Amino acid sequence: MTSEHKITQANNQQHLLSLYDKYAGMLLGYINEIVKDTALAEKYMVSVFTSLAEQSVNDYLTDNTWCRLQQIAKTKLAGFTNTVQDCNDYAKPYLDNNSLLNLMTDEQKNIFCAVYYHGQTTAELAKQLNISESDIRKALKEALAIIRQRREH
Repeated sequence: MTSEHKITQANNQQHLLSLYDKYAGMLLGYINEIVKDTALAEKYMVSVFTSLAEQSVNDYLTDNTWCRLQQIAKTKLAGFTNTVQDCNDYAKPYLDNNSLLNLMTDEQKNIFCAVYYHGQTTAELAKQLNISESDIRKALKEALAIIRQRREH
């Protein structure tokens, strides 16, 4: 291993520790909201940071670091969310202890959860549910309005 490679590797580890210190708590909370199991959430978080260690961490030191970490977590969680989803009711795994989802209609819940928890696009969901993409966007907009309205009060 060349000395230049060792320096790059040391810098990468330093940046990784910095990212971990700054974002691990938020990331764990984000993942735990999806999997509803702290031990499993910790495993997914470790998986996210392990994949970062295999890449150049400098790529993640941007203004959008949090968004990039969420994207990696969503990719890692895709296998989990697909196994949870045994039916078309995307919201079912998330209804416990979620007062905001309980304010939505069944359609709004399913669409919101499919997009935000399962990472489906509006086009994919429209095709799967056999409804127009504009209906998907309308229901999603209504669901987000419910969340915003509730959080303002």
